[in-house]
Amino acid sequence: MDYHAYYLKAEAGGYQEYYDAIAKAQGIDPQATARTRNAEDAVPGEAKDKLFNVAAEIKNTFHEFGAPLPPLLEGCTVVDLCCGSGRDTYLAAQLVGSAGKVVGVEPNAERLAIAQKYLDKEMKQFGYGQPNVELVHGVPEDLSFLADGTADVVISNCTFNLSPDKAAYVAEVKRVLKPQGEWYFTDVFADRRIPQETSDKIENVALRLGGALFVEDFRRIAQGLGFHDPRYVVTRKTPLTDAEASLFPGIAFATVTCRLLNSELTSDHCEDYGEEVVYDGTLPDYPDFFLFDKDIKFPAGQPCHVCDNVSVLGLGGCRYAKVITVKGDRSAHYGDIHGDHIIKTAADWEGVVDEDDQPVMVSCC
Repeated sequence: MDYHAYYLKAEAGGYQEYYDAIAKAQGIDPQATARTRNAEDAVPGEAKDKLFNVAAEIKNTFHEFGAPLPPLLEGCTVVDLCCGSGRDTYLAAQLVGSAGKVVGVEPNAERLAIAQKYLDKEMKQFGYGQPNVELVHGVPEDLSFLADGTADVVISNCTFNLSPDKAAYVAEVKRVLKPQGEWYFTDVFADRRIPQETSDKIENVALRLGGALFVEDFRRIAQGLGFHDPRYVVTRKTPLTDAEASLFPGIAFATVTCRLLNSELTSDHCEDYGEEVVYDGTLPDYPDFFLFDKDIKFPAGQPCHVCDNVSVLGLGGCRYAKVITVKGDRSAHYGDIHGDHIIKTAADWEGVVDEDDQPVMVSCC
């Protein structure tokens, strides 16, 4: 089946037909496109015991894996994109509490019907007098039913790679997030661009591989649409069968959990204002340290020198400010946080020579 033909239909507004074709190609067995080993182990500890409150049919028909649920969701409005049968939606509903809200968006009517079937039962199981879940038959590329700045957090679980228009997907996430909101998701990325003759086959896309972006292309799209500093929290090699690997020779895939902050206080480069952050150690899943990304973790109670893009966690309006304190301000600028910059490493004016050891006349223009 020609993925490109569906892509052209999607560009013309035919997203629904495209996603239905994906669901048909994936079939009913969630394990057929599993991209995470030991998926239940990837569920955060805070949410793991809440799995028991979710109906068996929801869990058994859920096509996504792990659970990209960041901490501090109580009272938040969460949007779950391509929510499928609703497992993550109902996990999030328990984490946000009765004062919060979760909007589950799913393109495939059959999968959404499973989530809808259990709505009243799940609310009763959670002890909520009023539903805190809204289920919408829609697509992530068009969230026009949501107002600007609706969500504190947007989550998605290994479905971004399926999108036929990833720029539209990212733009809609950016639009519906509140200032200082967070897009937290897990997905499959590739170490290079996938050849079109491979990615054009919808069966390959349905495997969650054919539509995987070259990770640097994702960075460019995200930064171009205002997510200045995408961070990768956890990266794991994506498990492939021999048959799947043969479809993508020479291409490496990774399953990556990403954190993108919707903050105008961030920049496209890590800059140093002499700021420090202190994590108070009160998050249940992080008593000893808070993992910001794969390279940065904050030991509880210890000041950590950070760049401007990290210090926003502790600033007003960001929910992480409940557990992270910022020391310092932005009154003085110290340049590149890494200290290794073209300006600092420039040669002296005197003694600059060309390849023939002849003096070079230099100017500032």
